[in-house]
Amino acid sequence: MKMNGGGSQVYYDNAVLLTGITGILAMLPCLYLYRKDHIARKAGALIPQKTAAGKLTAGEVTLIFVMGAAFSQFANMFVALLQSFIDYQEYQETMDQITGNKSLGFLIICMGVIAPIAEEVVFRWLIYLRLRDYMKMGAAAVISGLIFGIYHGNLVQAVYASILGMVFACFLELTGNLWTSVLLHMGANIWSLVSPYVVQWLMEEYVLSIFLMVLLFIVVMVLGTGYFIRKSESVYDRII
Repeated sequence: MKMNGGGSQVYYDNAVLLTGITGILAMLPCLYLYRKDHIARKAGALIPQKTAAGKLTAGEVTLIFVMGAAFSQFANMFVALLQSFIDYQEYQETMDQITGNKSLGFLIICMGVIAPIAEEVVFRWLIYLRLRDYMKMGAAAVISGLIFGIYHGNLVQAVYASILGMVFACFLELTGNLWTSVLLHMGANIWSLVSPYVVQWLMEEYVLSIFLMVLLFIVVMVLGTGYFIRKSESVYDRII
């Protein structure tokens, strides 16, 4: 059903709040289902007895969060390169209407904290791990990533979310810790919210700093990925 102008405005005004509320409501039954899956995996000896290696240090938490921002930045850059094939401008105008006239703090709580937790519970803790019970990591990561992309409902976000969904699944697997994907997702979403302000400030004050920022993100992604790969090789082959 096509909404009239007033209906559309009501939707745009409340979309962020609805995202937070529906995220919480969707998360609760999925946590219950994940718990049942977890018990079944234990009974089937799919989970190794030694799980302490999957714990994250404070430094790793910070690194993962920044890596999420870096992956988000480059996924956005990739999507921008596809502007000839997808209507990026229309998507940006829609997002401006949804996020306009809302405080940054409110956006971060709903879209940078609640939404990532809810979506990770659904798409990584539940869907990815169920796929992982029956197939190898690569296939499960791709399939769950594509499902995550389709869920977003438009081509721009589908490409962006599919890429990040695959990345989140791979790092969940590498670290053996469910909160890895949540932290990556939070870093990605929060960076997407604050990056326009950061880039604008850098453009006005320190233009060359933008190149340094991009270089820093590349270093963080490469070194962070290498670190977690090396760490995972000394832990165990099958996780969660």
